[in-house]
Amino acid sequence: MQTNKIIQLALITLLLLLSMVAMSSLLEARDNTRNVILGAGCFSILLISAWRDIPIDAKLLFIVILGYALGGKGFAYVSPFEPIYIGEISLSFCMVGFLLRPRQLGFFETPIHRLIWLYLLYAGMHLIIDFESYRLLALRDSSMAYYCLFFITAYSLFHNDRVVETFKRIIKVAMILSILSMAYDATEIQLESIGFAPHLDAYIPLSIGAILYFLVIGIEKRKIHFLAAACLVTLGVVASSKTAALLALAAVIISAIVFGKISKLIIPSVILFFIGVVALSGMMFIDSDLVANLLTGGNTAETFGIQSGEFVGFSGTSAWRWVWWTTVCNDTLMLAPFWGQGFGADITGPFLVAYMGPDYGDPTGYARYPHNVMITNFGRLGFIGVTIFAVLFLTVGRFLIKFCKKYFSSPLRNDSDLICYGIVVTGMVNGVLQATYEIPHSAITHWACLAYLVTRYYRPQGCVNDRSGQ
Repeated sequence: MQTNKIIQLALITLLLLLSMVAMSSLLEARDNTRNVILGAGCFSILLISAWRDIPIDAKLLFIVILGYALGGKGFAYVSPFEPIYIGEISLSFCMVGFLLRPRQLGFFETPIHRLIWLYLLYAGMHLIIDFESYRLLALRDSSMAYYCLFFITAYSLFHNDRVVETFKRIIKVAMILSILSMAYDATEIQLESIGFAPHLDAYIPLSIGAILYFLVIGIEKRKIHFLAAACLVTLGVVASSKTAALLALAAVIISAIVFGKISKLIIPSVILFFIGVVALSGMMFIDSDLVANLLTGGNTAETFGIQSGEFVGFSGTSAWRWVWWTTVCNDTLMLAPFWGQGFGADITGPFLVAYMGPDYGDPTGYARYPHNVMITNFGRLGFIGVTIFAVLFLTVGRFLIKFCKKYFSSPLRNDSDLICYGIVVTGMVNGVLQATYEIPHSAITHWACLAYLVTRYYRPQGCVNDRSGQ
């Protein structure tokens, strides 16, 4: 017995010495190597310790959703080496897990599945041909198509009841993190940190999902603090000065009232609108410059042609979007109207040169998508690609209406139904004015939440009642 204790002590001492040597070597390593090793080590510990009873691919997906909610664009581009980012690493694990669960594949279970596979098949043919000319740029641009795979893999994962229950908690945590990110962004505090760069396209969908959740639960359970939270988050969305955010918020609330028949939302929504107006009026006495910037210097004002408090015609944001969209359409019609210009093609350069000058002619240093998913699809995939995606887009919209009608006034509704519905609807609105489907910090959460809603609708037996708010 004594001998065993001595051997154990010796082994522990040896392991301690080895770890000290490894750490000293790590400290002498190059910065990039050290960061990769430390990051991979911490990430591995996180994967092993968190949510032990669910698959590793589900863990990765949840970590990515949480990371995007808090870190936004910064977390999206965390990477051991470009162009392999955290989202692509997660997708690789999700695809392996998907193929290892043949009973849960669900290849063609719903109309959305079938349209996604058709879209992916056409995009895959494009990528094979385009890769020969554009290499990594083609792979980078094809992300707007392959992010759809997160819907396929997440739908398969949601066959597991434990994964579904964990997701319900994760999406609430992500909702809170997104509100914190929005608050940080609104205060304009400068904080430089690896993996942290909050972005509107990441936190606005989650925040609008939170507004719907707080409003409905606050009304149904008569919880004043929930309604107060809805007011505060709404003010944050208004302060973002993004037209897409305001339109998305209106779309979410109105559709919940009209299709979900949550008529109790009407009066609180009107009150919420007036609170926003009163709050902005009150802020005028505290900081008139801040309010003037929100109302006349933000993107919302520019979209409606307001400058310095006066209507000057449709200019600013509307103008550059319209020029960009027409430039892409004209070039595609001349070059390849049916097939499109392809993944990797420069659909940005001509607009940047014409609108901003020759110094901005390098599209790799700026946006590669024209802030409208339909125009992006037309420019890269032509009439064929945009037609397939448009049918998919409309099918998702029709499904959301059906989901609203089935669950929003039902006692079987879950809290996460409200949050995910708000996220998906906001993502669709944002996709035609900003970017949802082309960027990881918005697309992955969007597709995963849509997969949850589709699972709820077609496989409701795995999603138990959550009206308790737990």
